[in-house]
Amino acid sequence: MSVTERSSLRQRERGEARQPEFVVRAKTGPGRKDWATIGYAWRRESGEGFSIKLNTMPIGNYWNGVLKLLPPYTDDDAGDPGRG
Repeated sequence: MSVTERSSLRQRERGEARQPEFVVRAKTGPGRKDWATIGYAWRRESGEGFSIKLNTMPIGNYWNGVLKLLPPYTDDDAGDPGRG
């Protein structure tokens, strides 16, 4: 059983699905608002560090290796660079 499968099993046994504390964003184009959510991050249960789940990896000329961890955004954040 993989680590991911064990983690999912523990969460189901507890009857809870932890919501991510952060979204992972990356620059995807030349514009100020060209950012995409590529994953999520949770504070580790041990209290040290974060667990990060990436759904994709940015590639191309606009990604400079920087990823941002930001609080999950709401509709009010749509105009904020790096968030919308």
